This record gives sequence, structure tokens and C-alpha cells, in this order.
Amino acid sequence: MKKKWHKVRTLVLLVVIACMCLSACGKPSAANSSEGNGTAPAANAQNASGQTASGAEAEYTGVSGNTPIVNGKPDTSKFVTVKMLMLGDPPAGGADKVVYAELNKILKERMNAELEVTWIEWNNYETKYQMELVSGTPYDLIFTTSTWLNLWGHAEKDAFMDMKEMIPYYAPQIYADTTEAEWAGCTYKGEIVALPEHRKWQLSTPVFAYRADWAKEFGIEKVDSMETLAKYCEGIIANKADCIPYNVGGGVNSNELYSMWLRQNTDFVLGPGSVGMSCPTANVSYDDCWSVASPVFDEKFLEFANLMKEWGDKGFWPEDVMSATVQTEDFFLAGKSGLFNCNVSNYFSLFGRINNEGFDIDIDAFFFDEKRGFAISDVMTQDSCSISANAQNPERALMMYDLFQYDPDIYHLTQYGVKGVHWTIDEEGYRVRPEGYNQETDSYSWNMWSTRNDALELAEFNPLQGDVDAVVAKIKPWSKMNPWGSFILDTSNIDPQIAAINEAGSTWLPAIQFGKAGDPAQAVEKYRQALTNAGIESYITEVERQMQEYNNQ
Repeated sequence: MKKKWHKVRTLVLLVVIACMCLSACGKPSAANSSEGNGTAPAANAQNASGQTASGAEAEYTGVSGNTPIVNGKPDTSKFVTVKMLMLGDPPAGGADKVVYAELNKILKERMNAELEVTWIEWNNYETKYQMELVSGTPYDLIFTTSTWLNLWGHAEKDAFMDMKEMIPYYAPQIYADTTEAEWAGCTYKGEIVALPEHRKWQLSTPVFAYRADWAKEFGIEKVDSMETLAKYCEGIIANKADCIPYNVGGGVNSNELYSMWLRQNTDFVLGPGSVGMSCPTANVSYDDCWSVASPVFDEKFLEFANLMKEWGDKGFWPEDVMSATVQTEDFFLAGKSGLFNCNVSNYFSLFGRINNEGFDIDIDAFFFDEKRGFAISDVMTQDSCSISANAQNPERALMMYDLFQYDPDIYHLTQYGVKGVHWTIDEEGYRVRPEGYNQETDSYSWNMWSTRNDALELAEFNPLQGDVDAVVAKIKPWSKMNPWGSFILDTSNIDPQIAAINEAGSTWLPAIQFGKAGDPAQAVEKYRQALTNAGIESYITEVERQMQEYNNQ
């Protein structure tokens, strides 16, 4: 197989550099840094003569015109409201409102603006997200990701604004701290449509957290395979009457058991050829990453379906799993579930909860990727942020985002909450909960994950930090470079197939993976037929055509 993706990435990089340099004739003083990565673009001719409210000549008026560059600095004399769209369930006790009130005091003083946040709750988030993007609502900052929110597909439909010209003026710290190669990974058809997640180390490898103390009680040294996982679940059924091995509710996006099977029993990897959360298509392997196939049509898939029916019949999960509503993480820590499925970053947070909430338990993780010994590193757009094409205040939005990621005070406020209310620093320099902290009213979260910056983190004391460090040491060697570079799938000719394939997957996979689809052989056959009817063959043909064209350039 010819591997030329690195040549294409280099070509894309050169194009980006050329575009920025051709449009450049001066560098705004805000971005004037020896560490900068290029020359800032000058204002285009039609904007160069713009006048500010005070009558001064604007060096660059931006897109909206309400934050022009005058004397090398943004003119923020006009007050604006920056609207931000964020995914997740807002804090139940309203702590986010307390934080935003404090944040807006600072933003008013620093840039004469305020932030207004709209949450998209996890329940049916995909549909709600799509509706918001087409609603025409003038959101400025929008959380997005190229892996599970179709960043490139939305960029293709002009949902996001090109930030290339604005970034040096309004986000100078991000501009100076991002390489051309990183910008290339955020670029679609010459336009920078996403802000990179590049200051937070992480490796997205899925796990089943389990009770290590229980496993030892059952005579299991370590859960490290599907076979030992089954023995562990059988041990819970035999010895823990008040606990369901995997106490979970299965929804349309349930894919964890399928994900486990893919990594344990096949060579498939999830890349640009994958569709939706159910992933009925995948890239054939890491070594054959430019070919696409369907794991559902692999002969091993029926074996998987049969095994899941067997596990379900044994009671490994609730009988009403398909309709149950369960807070599995809480149940896991309370001893009502023996497993909790999460990504490794969420696994780390369990140690914090165990320490902070006084759980007397010993946990470990079954890493799905450990058997194959590698995990593909996250792309910089795994967690990202874009500016809506309908944005009314994109310049001030970039200014805010720059502070979210690089200003220590604002970073600590947005990431952790109000000091003295949601967190404080103890005598040893650790971040702790202050006296009087109430979990119900003070629990806080900031789900613009792309702003995370390891350099500004405030460490929490955790007697289990050694366990966290051991996990990092274990998984860091697994990291393999994302082989697809800046390949972007053009979906314009296959959108109907993608929608139909995704619908087939969300309809059949959750029921099959929980053994609730009736006879496995019949269910698998119906699933395969649904995928065939959806046009999976023509989809795979088109994806492979684009991949080979890209790879052979």
C-alpha cells in the first residue's frame, strides 16, 4: 500500500502558508511575537478605510465591523453579547449561572462584552445540534468535533465562518502558539474553520472500569479480556445480590460492547470511513487504513451477537436495559453496578470522586485497546470550537476564546468555578473544595473542552494520583499517529446513504449488543439487509475512491 498522506499534509501546509503570506502586508502589534508562526493578514481593501465610532481610521474592520483594529488594538467601545453553544447537561444546581455572572464582570471590564451560554442536553443531542446549526441563530462560539459531531460535513455546508484573517488580530495568543501544521489540520478548502485542541494531552482509549477488590474476591487477578470480563460478571451475580454486573440503560447511541468487540477480536479501526456512533463501517486496519469495510458483514459479527444474547440472558445487564434510565457512574461508585464504561479521561475523574466523596473501593480498568497494543492518537479537532456562519460578534468571540485558553484567572474561573465557592487552594497548594461546599448546589462543569490547557491546570490532592500516573505510563506508548492527516470526506454525493446507514445502525446495533433483538441470526440478517438497502456498498465505494485519490497524490 502506498502511504503518501504525509506528502499531502505537507502540500496542504504549504498552501495554507502561501495563502496567509499572500494576504499579509503587516502584523498587528497584538500578535507581534518572535514565537509567532507567520505574518498577519492585512485588512482587505474595501475595509481598510473603515471609520470607528470616534472617527479614527480603522486598520482592519473585521467581519462584523463592531470591533475594528485601531492603532494596533481592538476597539471595543461597542458593547456586545457573545453567544456560545455548548453540549451537555447544565449543572443541576445552577452553579454555571453563578460563574457566568462573575465572568461577565471581568469580560465587561476587559473587552466590553458579556457571554451568553446555551446548552444542548445529552438527551437526543445529535438531532438538537443539527437543528441549532440550521436554525439561523447567531451563535458566535460553537463546540464541535470532527469525530462525533461531523465538523467537516458541517463546514462543507458553510455552517462555520472562516477565521483565518481574524485570528492574528483577535486571538494573538492562540495564533502565536499554534504551528502551521496544526492550522492545516483545522483547515477546510483553504478556510480555518476550527480552533485546535492542542494544549491538553490525552489519548481517547475506551475502558470498562471495574471493582478490582471484587475481582480478587472472585479469584480474578485482572480483567483484561472478554473472557475474564464474563467471569467477573458471573462472580457478581453469584456473590453480590444487590448489584447488576453492568447496570446501564441502552439508548440509540449505545455502542460500548460493539466497540470492545472491534478492538478485541478484529483489526478494524475507526477513522474517516466510519459512520455515526454505531460505526457499521470502519477502516480495515491501521496498516490498511485507506480501505473501508463493514464489520457487520464480517463472519465474526454473528459470533458477537450470539455472545451478547448469552450475556444478556445471564443477567449481565438489566432486563429492561433498552428503556432503563440509569446513572451508571453513580451506581458503580455506590456498588450497584460492577462496571462503568467510559473514556480514559473519565476514568481518571473516578479517582477524584473516590477521594472527594470518601468511597472505600479499589478500582481498575479493562482497556479495550490493550490487546492490540495501540490506540490512534486524537486529532486536534477531537474537541474543537468554531464560529457560526451567522455570528454577529466573531471578533469579540475570538478575543474571549483567547482568554478562556490562556488567561490564568479566566481559565481557573471557567474550568473550576468561583474561588471560595466552588474551589479553593489548601496550605499545600492543592485545589480542594471549600468549607460549606454543597454538591447539589455548587457542582459545576465547563464543557468547552477544547479550551483545556495543561500548563494552567491546578492540581487536586489525590492519594490515588499514583494510580493515575500508572495509567498514563501504561497508555502513552500505545499512541499511534493518526494516519489520515487532513483527509476530509466529501459527503455531497453520499449524504442520503450516510443518513440511512446511520439510521440502520442506531436502530439495530443497541438491541443486538445487549442481546435484545430476538434471535441473533435473524437480527444480524435484518441489520445487514437494512444496511444494504441504505446503500452501504455505494457508500464504501465512494469513500474508498476519495481515499485512494487522496493517498495517491
